[in-house]
Amino acid sequence: MLDVHGQSRALAQLQRALRGGRLAGTFMFAGPQGVGKFTLAVELARTVMCDRPRQVKNEGQVAGLPSDFVLTLPCGQCESCRAVEMKNHPDLHIITKELIRYHDKSGTSKGTTLSIQVIRGEITGDPAEGKEAKIAKRAFRGRGKFFIIDEADLMDLPAQNALLKMLEEPPPQTHMVLITASPQELLATIRSRSQLVEFGALPDAVIIKALIGAGLSRADAGLMGRLARGSLGRALRWLEDMRVIETKNSEAAERAEKKKARATTANEEEEASTEKFTPGGILAWTRALGGALDGLVSGRAGASEVAGLMTGFAEEYRDLQLVRDPLTSGDRAKRDGIQLLMAICAEWFADRLRHALGTPLKALLPGESGGLDHGMVPRLIASAREAEGLIDMNVNDKIVLAATTTRWEELLHQA
Repeated sequence: MLDVHGQSRALAQLQRALRGGRLAGTFMFAGPQGVGKFTLAVELARTVMCDRPRQVKNEGQVAGLPSDFVLTLPCGQCESCRAVEMKNHPDLHIITKELIRYHDKSGTSKGTTLSIQVIRGEITGDPAEGKEAKIAKRAFRGRGKFFIIDEADLMDLPAQNALLKMLEEPPPQTHMVLITASPQELLATIRSRSQLVEFGALPDAVIIKALIGAGLSRADAGLMGRLARGSLGRALRWLEDMRVIETKNSEAAERAEKKKARATTANEEEEASTEKFTPGGILAWTRALGGALDGLVSGRAGASEVAGLMTGFAEEYRDLQLVRDPLTSGDRAKRDGIQLLMAICAEWFADRLRHALGTPLKALLPGESGGLDHGMVPRLIASAREAEGLIDMNVNDKIVLAATTTRWEELLHQA
């Protein structure tokens, strides 16, 4: 638990509940993505199910609690703790949207929502399908059961209604944790039956320290920390993507050398691309995008160049997600990539506004342009945010990119 940094309020709330023996049947862990919600949910389960939980004085480890407050922590050594760590504890059930692949008879679902098939198959059961209610079974080890639903806001309405029936009469010694970045997407009746635990965005310093510890230079860690917007989980995924890129590009280079050798033997001239991805991943994308936006501001580049660059990077983002999970939705992944790039552009414009107002941030996004007109920048940002929303509504991405970058060009030329 104490390894979850930057979430003292949530830690203090859970420790008070553990100390008082008032652990809720259903929790809602709400806050931005990648800030420790899932990690803390698993640690809470490990603490409750531990065979020999430790009792230690706080001594400043959890802000918001007295120094003499006695913390409850898992021992980390018992069979139960080891089972949680190895992800094979019989009383810990982790539910994700990807589980649809085990419950969808057609085998075609991409898992973009958390469907009723998953909720029935993993929690509530379905007599008509011969599926038992896992939540109704007794705990194997006798210390309670935990059901952790990741991205709970992706549950469709039938899934939420199926879960609601179980929340009305929860079995004894059973705890459920709903992980969500958008609690408003859940039924009011589910929210009212859940004890809210709020999580906040992490300080940049926490993220930067972790990235430096993972091997990034201070400059790269500072830029990625800025892009992560308080989410360590997001930053760590990008870091893993950078490692995947290095591996894939190395493999592509090796294939190209072999192909070149074969062509030389046959006295033929043949070229092969040695790189499938841009080295440096999101860091390189951000720097290139900053240069393109500089060009748009100065008139050296046009809207079509910026749109083309964003399309290429969004396709790389999609391909990286497909490397991580070949069964994911490629279209949804590309749209997520466009939204990410639009958010970076919005922040780039915001930096120009801060520059004009004389209040620049310490970690600026890459760019040579100085301050832009403070009356025009909000419209540039609003255009980027509107594009994010249109992409989420499945509007044609090529049209959105072309229209948005053209709008930026018009606004900048007006200035």
